[in-house]
Amino acid sequence: MRPALVFALSAIASLFLAHAALAQERIHYIAADEVMWSYAPHHADLIAGRPLPPLAPSQLGWVYHKAIYREYTDASFTKLLVRAAQDSYEGLVGPTIHAEVGDTVTVVFRNNTRFPVDIAPAGLLSRPAAAAVSPGSTVTYRWPIRAADGPGPRDGSSVLYTYESSVDETKDQNAGLIGPLIVTRSGAARADGSPRDVDREIIALFSVQAEARSFLFPRNLGDPSVNPRRISAKGILLDLSNAFPTLNGFVFGNMPIPDMRRGQHVRWYLLSTQNDLDGHAPTWDGQTVISQGNRVDTVGLVTPHQVADMVPDDPGLWLVVCEFNVHLLPGLEARYRVLP
Repeated sequence: MRPALVFALSAIASLFLAHAALAQERIHYIAADEVMWSYAPHHADLIAGRPLPPLAPSQLGWVYHKAIYREYTDASFTKLLVRAAQDSYEGLVGPTIHAEVGDTVTVVFRNNTRFPVDIAPAGLLSRPAAAAVSPGSTVTYRWPIRAADGPGPRDGSSVLYTYESSVDETKDQNAGLIGPLIVTRSGAARADGSPRDVDREIIALFSVQAEARSFLFPRNLGDPSVNPRRISAKGILLDLSNAFPTLNGFVFGNMPIPDMRRGQHVRWYLLSTQNDLDGHAPTWDGQTVISQGNRVDTVGLVTPHQVADMVPDDPGLWLVVCEFNVHLLPGLEARYRVLP
């Protein structure tokens, strides 16, 4: 064999072994937990500076039993991993999972709800078949992140997937079980798996939470603290009543305000649920974003996951909303802040 060819093959083998050595197993301890969730914890329309709209005749209220993914420190599932204060705006969205191409994501999953649910990545090559996890049970999943799962030639340094419960997707997503999985290009990640060229990541779930389709709706109907007017299921239209167009599970500006700085590279990860009531037009006041190679201030969110890059240049407090009136008027609006 020619020396030059031997050298080239040796170099390729060395690069492969070096990358294999850098690949990590990223372990997360995630449970599906039942919680009480308020869509408007400040009990007011914070955008307009006025009280919340009066309850519709068949609306139970603003607080509901939900099921959400939460992360714990270890497999005992006794201590929650507390979100950083700067990420409190993420609301009911599940914990962010980062991985670099070549890594393996290991999820130790506990079902703390009273219903069979699971956790599965949507879109990955390694997506497992749906397998309901019984209440109180713990299951370990391993998701290898392959080259085909990573950014393509025209993508930025990272792409977005969702993870969700696949037992009954309609009931499970409307209960609140959804979260982001971010995959970074090989060689472009920090130690935690996030993209090195991004200064601030923002998770934004545009979602119509249709409570009448949640597996927890019977419990909400029967709980007098949620349904003090004792509204019966007979008078409720399953498609429209008790449906909240939300950003990260908040309405009317009640989402905590995420901060970013002028000149930072901010990557917005736009998620959506799969309701027929969904289909959104995320819109930013004050700034523009680059989405699919175009500079815009509105993105058509027609898939459950999309990425938009922003370099904010105008300090101030700005709105981010869904531009469709059918979602904007019932409260799908929030704020973000650009610091000098």
